[in-house]
Amino acid sequence: MPRVEEFDAFYASTSENVLRVVYAVTGDRAVARDATIDAYRHAWRDWDKIRDQEPHRYVRVEAWKAQAVTRGTHPLRRRHEEDSDTELLDALAELSPDDRRLLVLLTIGATDLEAAAREIGVGDEEAIELVTTAITALEQSTGQSIDQLERRLTGLGEITSQLPMPEAAELRDRATRGHRFNTIAVVAASILAIVLGGAVLTEGDALSPLPAQSYRQQLGAERPDLVLDAQRLSTDNLLTTAQVSDLTGDASTWTIDETDQDADAAEPLTICAEERFATQDPLKVFVRTFDAAPAPSATPTDQPADQPAAPATTERVAQSIEVARDPAAAAAAYQRATAWFAQCEVPRLQLTGTYRATGSLGDVLLMRLVEHGQTDRTLTVGLGSSGTVTSTVVHETDAAEPPTIDDFAAMVSASFQQICSDSGGECDDDLTVTPADPPPLAEDPGFLGVIDLPAITGISSVWGRAEAEDTATNPAATACDLADFGAAGGTASTRIFLLPEAQGLAKTFGLVETVGTFETAEAATSFVDQVQASVNSCPQNNLAASVVEASTFGEVSDFRGATWTLTLQVESGDPVTVRSAIVQRGASVAQVLFTPSGATDMPAETFAAVAQRATERLAYAVPAG
Repeated sequence: MPRVEEFDAFYASTSENVLRVVYAVTGDRAVARDATIDAYRHAWRDWDKIRDQEPHRYVRVEAWKAQAVTRGTHPLRRRHEEDSDTELLDALAELSPDDRRLLVLLTIGATDLEAAAREIGVGDEEAIELVTTAITALEQSTGQSIDQLERRLTGLGEITSQLPMPEAAELRDRATRGHRFNTIAVVAASILAIVLGGAVLTEGDALSPLPAQSYRQQLGAERPDLVLDAQRLSTDNLLTTAQVSDLTGDASTWTIDETDQDADAAEPLTICAEERFATQDPLKVFVRTFDAAPAPSATPTDQPADQPAAPATTERVAQSIEVARDPAAAAAAYQRATAWFAQCEVPRLQLTGTYRATGSLGDVLLMRLVEHGQTDRTLTVGLGSSGTVTSTVVHETDAAEPPTIDDFAAMVSASFQQICSDSGGECDDDLTVTPADPPPLAEDPGFLGVIDLPAITGISSVWGRAEAEDTATNPAATACDLADFGAAGGTASTRIFLLPEAQGLAKTFGLVETVGTFETAEAATSFVDQVQASVNSCPQNNLAASVVEASTFGEVSDFRGATWTLTLQVESGDPVTVRSAIVQRGASVAQVLFTPSGATDMPAETFAAVAQRATERLAYAVPAG
């Protein structure tokens, strides 16, 4: 069945049930409808990934995330459910979120216990305890049996059946709009690489992170009449233990785990990668993985003998060389691999840095990502493409100190230089590593993304975001600046980030970003100067406000930022602490506001890093007009 028809059939057969489940969980028909539509938009964008992996479950989970974000985005929304079973909805609302979801999934969701438990993120035994508790509480609050309650739950369909849902074609169209900018950029980059040969985009162009440079300018400065000869490549072009050992200085700790050339292998080499290879129908592939012997854990002399030692660190390197059938396919593979890591959706994973390794060898993209957990896992990724070849190198470790970017870049450079040399390129080992803008996000690339946000200490939940919306007001402004983009001649839109499944947080907790664009950089500079002056002078003009911390970054007027920690005294209650930032890049400006919840906060230096990333994202902001 064609992809579109397959999705449309899935939407037609499941949307009614999903809407009913979300309505039972939320008790708000508007929230349920919005969340369900948003979930199916995500499903269409990810259809190739999820079509064979429980798409029904995917949609329910996305809807649950979306409803939490929607409630946070519109905290003043009031429910109007007088014509529904309000007694049942209120009784369900008194259950904990996990209990409520589990009970609904097992009744009107037509989901078995094992699948429902997996969706909630608990084991089977814990799920049995939770649902038993939920049923008992619901029976006591309503005075009815579970059979009677299940019929009432099914009856909620009378409400959801009246809610207008978009046609599948309309839903797919809206889901696709966020990708158009990226798609046009990729196609333009591929055509430019093929037709113009040695052309290079000028520095500072919004498309510069994309593989728009001629393939002759990458990995090797190839002769004008030369395309990489795939037949010359072999496993000899893969990294060796000696090269990998440069990361640790001890070759004896590294061993080759596997080397293969199976183009039909399906298992991804690392997290974030959605498939084993980014190249569609590759001509050749070469893969090698390395493992480092676990470093022995030092045991303090005063540690009790029966106390377990700290777990040994693990370290791994994976490399792939993929040979496409033409340069355009290789350019597309490079873009696909870049998107896997730059838009990775692994929970609690943060993109902490992006770099370019540049020299006679060409332009190599480097990314540093951290998967936050009880023990953080750090991924360092190197991506390069030349002619018909794309190569990826990934280093993973849970050590406290991962390799430096310079050391990793040197290893990747040595690997890519060998590919270039053995293919007839004119290469040398000159290398310069510099910070770079992150690759653009697929949706609203001028805004921060979930992947840019840090984990919050003590909170295991993951960030969720609302879609960016045009706004006449600026919810990221503070009482100290009251920044008004519109009054200053700009146009603005806003996005809100929340931790939707976190418990015990204040309703005000979250991060909001407003992105505005002006007709000129001078107008943006004037606006930012005004905001900075207002905040810095706030304590003199407003006795209820104080600036606790302040910092700035950036050396030029059109690429800069300022951050503050402000304490505001409200009419009743304890003082409120917020973190605020204003950043500028050319004619684009972003204001970021983070509101902690008690001790649940992010340090000032962490917030400053978020503000710095907001400045980098402005490279992709759509100009005013």
